[in-house]
Amino acid sequence: MLPTLLSCQKKVGRGEAARRKGSSSDTASLSTPSVPALIPRPTARRVQLSAHSSHKRPRSHLCAPMVSLLCCGPKMAACGIVLSIWGVIMLVLLGIFFNVHSAVLIEDVPFTEADFEDINPPEKIYRLYEQVSYNCFIAAGIYVALGGFSFCQVRLNKRKEYMVR
Repeated sequence: MLPTLLSCQKKVGRGEAARRKGSSSDTASLSTPSVPALIPRPTARRVQLSAHSSHKRPRSHLCAPMVSLLCCGPKMAACGIVLSIWGVIMLVLLGIFFNVHSAVLIEDVPFTEADFEDINPPEKIYRLYEQVSYNCFIAAGIYVALGGFSFCQVRLNKRKEYMVR
């Protein structure tokens, strides 16, 4: 907008100077640029020139800025994938073992002494095993989501590397 406005001022200024050629004080002021000549004055001719100006503004001001989804570097994204794979494998296996009521994992089941005083204690303990099993499967699902996010970050890093070179 600013280059168009200044070029329009120069064109209008030349037209006004051609009309006022007779005065010597005006010719002296035309040889040295003055600050008031750069201030835009509303005239019909200037509006007409700016409307038909060949200078086109870039359209980038109309587009919204592109938001980058890239938030991890390539090494951190690769580390996230490795940790996600390990976490999914480990948590799925733990979930399976808790689901089959493995005796080795009894220390990780959150039971209290009151659970053993019940008439049917194995049923309460089995429900606790299953609850821990579901928690492991939910955590494995979260690791799958983290792995997918890390994989997207790796792809975005490769795309960025491709676009730079």
